[in-house]
Amino acid sequence: MSKANLGIGLVHGVVTAQSAALLPQIVDAFDATEIIVVNTEQQALLISDIPQYLRGHVEADTLFSDPARISTLAMKHHRILQAAAVVTDVVPVRLGTLVRGPSGARDLLNREAVRFAGHLVTIHNALEFSVRILPTEQPSRRVARPVPSSGRDYLRIRRDERCGQRPAVVDITLQELASRAVAIRERQSASRSGGRTPALAEAAFLVDRHALAAFDDCAGRIERQIAENGLALDIFGPWPAYSFVDGARENLG
Repeated sequence: MSKANLGIGLVHGVVTAQSAALLPQIVDAFDATEIIVVNTEQQALLISDIPQYLRGHVEADTLFSDPARISTLAMKHHRILQAAAVVTDVVPVRLGTLVRGPSGARDLLNREAVRFAGHLVTIHNALEFSVRILPTEQPSRRVARPVPSSGRDYLRIRRDERCGQRPAVVDITLQELASRAVAIRERQSASRSGGRTPALAEAAFLVDRHALAAFDDCAGRIERQIAENGLALDIFGPWPAYSFVDGARENLG
C-alpha cells in the first residue's frame, strides 16, 4: 500500500482500519503506483491518486465524460475491489466518488462512518454471486413438471401456468440457491434488447466465505437439472458485494 501524498483521489472502497494492514500490494486505477489507504480509527478508504495530466478534467467535471475512459476505469475499479475482497470485507463505493487530499478522505469517512459500518456488518465474511436464469432455444428433452412438495406449491404451479408467468422451476431454483446463502436480492429483469431474449430471473446472492464452494457446486447441479426444462443458468462471482450496499456517489470531499 502506497504512502504517497494524495492530491485528488478516486475512491474505490472501504475496509476496516484493522484489516487494511492485511491488503496486498494493489496497483492503482491509472497503473501509476499502488493504491493509497487513508485511515480513521475505525475505517479506511482505498484510493487511486488521479495523475496530474487528468486533473484538468476533474476541475472541468469531464473526467467521466469519455465512454472509453469510463469503461477502462470501471474495469480497474473492479480489479482493485476484487483484489481487496480476496483477503477482507470491502464495501464498494460507486465509481466517480472523489476526495481532495487526506483531509477530504477522512471527512468522507467521518461523515459516512455509520453507513459504512452498517454495510460492513451486512457483508461480514461474505461475497456475492450473480445469477441469471435464461430460456434456451429448445428444451433438451420433454420432462415432467416439477413435483410439488405441498398442496400450496401445486396450486402455485397451476396458477403460474394459467397466467403465463415464469415457470415454477425458476422460483424453485431461486429458493434452493437462497437456502445456501446469507441473503438474496432479486433484480428486475431487463427487457428484450438487441433481439436477445430477456432473463426469466436475475438475482444476487450473498454467500459466506466458508460456503463458496458448496454454493458453486449447488449451482452447477441445478444448471444440469434445469437444462432439461429448456433453461440455462449463468453464474458470476464470487466478487465484492456490490448488490448489498447502496453505493451512493459521494460529493468531492
